[in-house]
Amino acid sequence: MFYEINLQSIYAVNFISVLLLVVLFICNFWRFQYKTYENKMVILIMMMSLIASIVIVVTFVIEGHGGALLSFLANITNSFIFIANMVVAFMWMLLIESHLKSEPKTRKKVLLSIPMLIGIIVIFVNIFVPCVYELDELNNYSRKPLYWLLFGIDVFYMLYAIILYIFVKIRGGVLKFFPIYLYIGPILAGIVIETLMPGIAISWPCVAISIAGVLASLQNETIYRDQLTGLYNRNYLNYLQKNTLKKDSSHFTGIMLDMNDFKEINDNYGHAVGDIALQQMARILKDAVGDMGLVLRYAGDEFIILINSHKQVIIDACIYEINKYLDRFNNSGIAEYKLGASMGYSIFKPKEQSVDDFMNIIDQKMYEEKKRYHNIKE
Repeated sequence: MFYEINLQSIYAVNFISVLLLVVLFICNFWRFQYKTYENKMVILIMMMSLIASIVIVVTFVIEGHGGALLSFLANITNSFIFIANMVVAFMWMLLIESHLKSEPKTRKKVLLSIPMLIGIIVIFVNIFVPCVYELDELNNYSRKPLYWLLFGIDVFYMLYAIILYIFVKIRGGVLKFFPIYLYIGPILAGIVIETLMPGIAISWPCVAISIAGVLASLQNETIYRDQLTGLYNRNYLNYLQKNTLKKDSSHFTGIMLDMNDFKEINDNYGHAVGDIALQQMARILKDAVGDMGLVLRYAGDEFIILINSHKQVIIDACIYEINKYLDRFNNSGIAEYKLGASMGYSIFKPKEQSVDDFMNIIDQKMYEEKKRYHNIKE
């Protein structure tokens, strides 16, 4: 063999990985009943990790044993592990982007999937022309030059997620949080250890630990999340008031938004459809605002957008994007009703006003816009 394998340790750590993933799934089953994009990504990552934790054990068991059937199985299992690494890295990236900004558009997903698709093609080529890994007559594994290409693809997706996090943190300030070290730390440790010591199968247990950390973080966020829309709620606004908005160095703009004719939607189509309209409005606002700021459901059909800037050009751009997305929805014919909103905004000046004064100002400006809307309508 090309390196020493301790099968007992491989059995143990990957058994723990499988056990941890099963426990996490059972404990979070209530969460996964909500078919959100983030939940779908987490479920897919968990399923892929669970299968990979079993497959990696089979891969190491086969090593050192010859035969055509085992050679075929060794190629399948090794190829699956490489593909699983890229797929999980890709899905982690999508999860983090959707959490920090919004679900990536289809075109962006396709573009970002290109490195992964190239890697998958290389893996299939490797079955006939060893270029990533090679198996001898006893199915002992050794790396080939293109191994580092696939390693680079995994690293690319991790770096993309880190850079995205930093970028959103800069633009959004402390409005948004996500403990990315819980995602990147265990996985990076697993990659480094397994790369330096090929006989150790620790990467998938590290992924399981990463999943546990992220799920714990998401669980902690539930107190700050509105159950219907998935947006941040009034509790998070209170958190910001205590920890961020009151600081003298803060420079925020607040936009208060109230849905137009929401009562008519409820009266004409029922409250169930009204709930759907709220979810659609939440999705529109999140997509329109992106990393410019933070969207909260304040109460009923009222929303607040906090922008980490006091520059008029950014405020105007945010309002323009909201109106553009609303027009796009209304012209799409998705619903029988139209969505619209009255908005009022103000720049927060911590040295001159309290948070309560600031909230009263944007509420009053929104109310004035609402009055103008009803006057025009009449």
